[in-house]
Amino acid sequence: MARVGGFGTVAVLLLAGWTFLQPALAWAYLAAALAFELWLAWKIASVGRHPAAAGEPPYRFSEEEARVVGRFRLWFTDQTFARGLASVLAALGLTALVLAPWLAYKHAFVACGLIAANVLALTLLTRRLTPIGDTRAIWEKIHAGNA
Repeated sequence: MARVGGFGTVAVLLLAGWTFLQPALAWAYLAAALAFELWLAWKIASVGRHPAAAGEPPYRFSEEEARVVGRFRLWFTDQTFARGLASVLAALGLTALVLAPWLAYKHAFVACGLIAANVLALTLLTRRLTPIGDTRAIWEKIHAGNA
């Protein structure tokens, strides 16, 4: 599953390229994006959001660290997999920024509006998947606890 980032990103770029060449394929791009986003939302929900135990061995997280681990549970459970998923989200977001104006130029206004609106969903998923800030202290405690 670690390769989902590479293959998923390439798939998004290919779909975006075909959509750029043939605007009628915007619906395939949107369907693929929606399927991925729904699957990712399910995956994030399936790992849970409950905070880690604070102050308990082996990790001895502080209260704030326990909340961060709970909020971004998928990231701290399998970081390689989560980084791959974040790569696909980034590809969807960047291609949307290119496709939306292009589709408006090609007078495909409905697809343009849906792709532009999809950026809001991408933002929400990115915020739920990837922590912002320095997480080195948490990772040090995780590695020390697993040693």
